[in-house]
This record gives sequence, C-alpha cells and structure tokens, in this order.
Amino acid sequence: MNKIFYRSEEKSVCADVIPFFENGEFKLFYLKDYRDFEKYGEGCPWHLLTTSNFVDYKDHGPVLLRGSINDQDLYVFTGSVFKKDDTYYIFYTGHNPHLVEKGMPQEKILRAVSKDLLHWQKDNNFVLEAPEEFEKHDFRDPFVFYDEEKKKFGMLLAARLNNNNPRLTKGVTLVAYSNDLNKWAIQKTPFYAPNAYFTHECPDLFKMGDYWYFLFSEFTDKISTTYRMSKSINGPWFAPEINTFDGHAFYAAKSYSDGKRRILFGWNPIKYEEKDFHTWQWGGNIIPHEIIQDKNGYLWVKCPDEIKNAFKEQINVVQTFSLGNCSGNPSQISTENDGQHVVLFNEMPSICQITFEFETTDNRGDFGCLLRCEENMNRFYKVKFEPRYHRFALDSSPRENDNRFIQIDTERPLEITPNVRHKVMIIAQESVLEVYVDDKVAMSARMFDVSKGMFGLYSLNTKVHFFNVEIKK
Repeated sequence: MNKIFYRSEEKSVCADVIPFFENGEFKLFYLKDYRDFEKYGEGCPWHLLTTSNFVDYKDHGPVLLRGSINDQDLYVFTGSVFKKDDTYYIFYTGHNPHLVEKGMPQEKILRAVSKDLLHWQKDNNFVLEAPEEFEKHDFRDPFVFYDEEKKKFGMLLAARLNNNNPRLTKGVTLVAYSNDLNKWAIQKTPFYAPNAYFTHECPDLFKMGDYWYFLFSEFTDKISTTYRMSKSINGPWFAPEINTFDGHAFYAAKSYSDGKRRILFGWNPIKYEEKDFHTWQWGGNIIPHEIIQDKNGYLWVKCPDEIKNAFKEQINVVQTFSLGNCSGNPSQISTENDGQHVVLFNEMPSICQITFEFETTDNRGDFGCLLRCEENMNRFYKVKFEPRYHRFALDSSPRENDNRFIQIDTERPLEITPNVRHKVMIIAQESVLEVYVDDKVAMSARMFDVSKGMFGLYSLNTKVHFFNVEIKK
C-alpha cells in the first residue's frame, strides 16, 4: 500500500490547504514549511497538489512563490482561489514578521492572477490593510465567494478588534464586498463576533440544503476547526452541541465541492522532534474528510470511499495472545464484565486498515483496540471507548514519565448506547492515525514512538461483544 495521507518530502510539512475543483480533479494548494533554514532559508510558498482519488497525488512544486525578507509576502499564508470568466485569482495573506520593527503591518491581503493555475503573476497594485478599528498585524486568511442575495463578491477575513477587550476575546470575522474583485469595501460591522477566541483562522462559507455553514479554526479553546449554521447567509449563527469535525490533531480545514459531495481538507500535525509526548507543531500530513449532513442539518464527516476502498489485500487474522476471558473468533469475540480481558492478533503493517464492530451491555468501564502492542504488553497505543464519559480517545502505555494517571492525547465526543452495534474503521500510516466511527465521527491522532507491534481488542470492567475483525493493507 502506498502512502495515502500526503506529506511533502524531506523535513518539510504541509500546512493550510486551499482547495479548488475543476475538470474532475481536486487542486489542493498548500502552504509548504520547509523546516530546514540552512538549506531553504526563511519563508513559505504555496505548492500545488492534484488528485482525483485522494490516494494518488502529484505535487507540481511551488506555484505562488515567497518574497524576500523585505517583501510583504516573505510567508505566503492562507487565502482562497476564485475563478471569474477565464481568469483565476488567488487572494492571500502576505506575512512578514520583520516588518513590525519598521512600524509596518505584519499582514496584508494580496492578490495574484493566472490563466492555468500553474503560473501566477502577483498583482503589485492590489493590497488590503486592516482598518484602524482592527489590529494591523492580525489581518489574514481571505475567503472569496459570490453573494447571490447582494449580487456582489464577498470576502471573509480573520481579524482582531483594536480595543481594550480581553486579549483572547478580540477575534472577529470581517466581510468585504466588491462589484469587480478589484475594489473592496470592508464592512465595519463584523460578519461574526462571538467574543470567544483570539482569532478565527481560515474562514470558509458554503450552503448545503437549507442551511448556510460558516467554518473557522480557533486555537483559544479546543484548537480545532469548528462550524456555525444558519438559514441565512447573514446569520444569526448557531453552534450545534458538537460543532467540530475532528479533534485538535486536525486543524485549519477548508472545504470544496466536486458537484456531488463536499470534501474537508485539514492537516494532522506533527510534534516537536516527532516524539509522542512533545508539543504539537504547525503542519503535517493532509487529511481529507467527506462532509455529510443529517436530517437536522448538523454536519459530520466520514472517510472518503476512495481511501476506504484503497485497502484491498486482506490479511488472515490470527490470535497470538490472550489475557482474561475472551471467547470466540474474529467474527465474534465476547468478554466478561469484570477485570481486564485482552486478545492480540497479528503484527500490524506500517500502513493498514483495521475494521470491527462492537456492542456493549453496560456503560461501566472502557474497551477498544490496541495498536502496535508489544508481546508483553509493556508498550502500546489504544483507541479507548468510554461510554460513561461519552467519548473515545487515544491513550498509550507507558505514559509520559511513566505517569500512571489518565493521559489522553486526543479525544472525540461519542454517544455509545448499550445493545446498539457500532462500527469502527482505523487507518494507520506510519505515525498518522485516523479513526472513524459509524461513518460519522472522526478522530485524528499520532503514534510516533512505537512503529510496529500487534493489534488487538480489550475490555476493562465491562462486557463487550466484538464482531467482524478484519485487517487489510
């Protein structure tokens, strides 16, 4: 199996994805952070990545180039791609921290044009700066759309109030309008101002069915991509009880439709030195989720079918170890309701897909899937389902500094009802871990320190029935 979740070569990582779709192919512009100052110097360009199936990718290299240390766009940060007539436009963030000491804005909105999406000409006559009511150094991530009601082009912008409000509450989303994509009028009344976040990064806006959806990413509370919904493009905006698509290991996600479905592209971040217990870093591997809408209008995500069906070679599931009382075979395994019960199977390939179903009889304990488990069970990761806490999470053993207390790396809310069957799909690709439950709930995570080992199932103080355990590569 080839790698599916794309990451650029050498030390570099993929950051914010700017998706576009045309001629049967997703055009994924992404921010490339080289992470190698000695070899590549400072700054960040946009690369273009194309795919028609989320499995095979072609990287066309840098297409929107970074500027010099004296230019506004030393770092070419997030924006959007928009087509009008036969011309493509990129509206993007020009970021240069060295300009601050000169009294100049760190960020401005810039523009480039193209006829083929590969060759871009920067428009030196176009610039947007933050109005004086807003902070001049945090003004970024333009998202351009067409407003059918106003018959004008709109642009959402991540900004911050320039006032004495508490530092972590100044984030707003602004909106600007234009008749021609050239002259823009930034509205002083924010598009969205909840007094809740430092800023609203990577805004996105679309309509699905009867609802408008406004997406943004925040690093103040949960560090996640979140959404709001409304029957009107002008709001008021409503936050569902579960208003995130994934956990904090999936960030800066933006979406695009191929005309039949909408795909959300975010990145699963690496950690410092790519070690389990180090701090999360900016950028990593590109992860696509397919957005689905339920009858109430709420949004969920599932694994795109192309990725799900890419794992074709089934591996014979062979039991290699057991602890406690786990009766049955891979088609159905049952555990007792007291103590810990474990069954281990084959060693996992570095890239593989594991699927199973489960049904609990009570909500007292926890259970789940062990990953890359050593034979003596001294080291492993586990996807842990905890019905009494209404969640599932990634845990590991040993924990940091051999800490015996609970240490959750990533988690997602999930309602687990006794005597109701749920299905799980786990995809592991080297350090990348993607978990999908019921084709509805997703959790991204990382597994750096342990690269190989067996997979298995366990329960602790709860009776569980597992069904149809399979592994493919």
